[in-house]
Amino acid sequence: MRPVDASPLAVLRFILGVTFWFWATDYLADDRWRILFVQPIVLFKYAGFHWVNLWPGDGIWWHFQIARCAAIAFALGLLTRFSAAVLAVAMAYVLLVERQIYNNHDYLLACTALLCCFLPCGRTLSLDRLLLRRNAGDSHMRLWQWWLVRFQLGLPYVFGGIAKLDSDWLAGQPAGLFVASRVDTPLIGTLFQLPGSALVMAWGGLLFDLLIVPALMWNKTRPFAVVAALVFHLTNATIFQIGVFPWFMLATLYVFFPASFVPQLLRRFGGLLGKRGTTAEVAQPDRPVSGVHRVAVRLAVVYVVIQLLLPMRPWVLPGNPSWNERGQRFAWRMMLRHKDCLLWFKIQTDDDYLIVPAKIVMTPNQVMRAPRDPELVRQAALKLQSLAASMGQPGCKVYALHLVSLNGRPAQPLVQPDVDLTQVERGWFSDDWVMQDPGPLPREPWRVPFDQWWGRIAMPATFRELRSMRPSEAEAEFDRLGQQQRATSP
Repeated sequence: MRPVDASPLAVLRFILGVTFWFWATDYLADDRWRILFVQPIVLFKYAGFHWVNLWPGDGIWWHFQIARCAAIAFALGLLTRFSAAVLAVAMAYVLLVERQIYNNHDYLLACTALLCCFLPCGRTLSLDRLLLRRNAGDSHMRLWQWWLVRFQLGLPYVFGGIAKLDSDWLAGQPAGLFVASRVDTPLIGTLFQLPGSALVMAWGGLLFDLLIVPALMWNKTRPFAVVAALVFHLTNATIFQIGVFPWFMLATLYVFFPASFVPQLLRRFGGLLGKRGTTAEVAQPDRPVSGVHRVAVRLAVVYVVIQLLLPMRPWVLPGNPSWNERGQRFAWRMMLRHKDCLLWFKIQTDDDYLIVPAKIVMTPNQVMRAPRDPELVRQAALKLQSLAASMGQPGCKVYALHLVSLNGRPAQPLVQPDVDLTQVERGWFSDDWVMQDPGPLPREPWRVPFDQWWGRIAMPATFRELRSMRPSEAEAEFDRLGQQQRATSP
């Protein structure tokens, strides 16, 4: 309960604000906001959040512009709590309005912004204090509040490491697939050609995630931990397209240093913006505990419990979460799966049918990401049924030929191909229309080109019409029929 200098929170505020600014700017660049949110004819949803609709018109563009303004205000400490709330809501909205763009990095930013709504991030080194004279006599935070920040930023490391205690990961997959596809990376690509590089990457990532937090907090290992973190995050930034995440995690390494680190650093360089507080974690005496403070502590405990329980879902839900996606999100399961997917639909009426590729209902970006999750395939099937009804064909059945190769396994159906996806529901714990077992990991990865997949599997009876065709041939025929229809339509 002891108070300590709040300048570490001010530094976090600045880092988080700058990170959010780059996040929003990235969506505004090259019309990504339009490609990801406006162009799709279907936006995928979480259960219970179908009411989260896209802003009308160019509202999503304004959404990111407002987020950029809030990010600047938050970084400078202007209307600090309100700015943090705007950022948390802005990120939560993006995560909820289009489910398939989820990544753990955005989730971490949303959680951190949410915490900052309730932490004294504007008590020092802020415009709130300089211009509005808020908290003019208090530049401290409670030590438990700083430990809450440490808890939040340590979660991706700790649970990311626990999640890597996975049979595929320990066997070197999908690290082997990542390494094989990046041998041309400048500077480090030659290292990926060395024998055992995949296992080094897999086990090195596991040990890094499990050990980095205690190593950063222990004085004797801290210098080595900082070097390891630099190598780890800079390597990730080089070989993976993961946006601002590596830079945010590097910038926040100081969170695991002693709480006196930032005040001492500021004092060493002359001090900034007013009277400096204590430089030691325990130098200040305890303060009386108010009723509001007790409520805050209880809420923090509830938050911690929720954050601990969410990543445990994959441990109790049936099946392989990398395969059926149950518990995959909000659980810090990072880099554990590589899925190659091939998805076609069969729309069937009482007397006719039409077999179509996924691109008829999904954008190219959605085609790359959405078929990883069987629930999103079900939602796409419902959208196809709705489109057919709007064209005078109500009550169509929709089946999916949904082939997936997980971490180098041979392609196999993820969704039962003989089940009408418009008639199934999302279960609480499992789905009987989803194939639950992807099978064992092969000794060598399955490297069959997409265009040969249909010839390498036992084609289900529902899609027997495709047995003699390649996906490229079927897609060319679909495009030809579409061109004919457009040419003959008035």
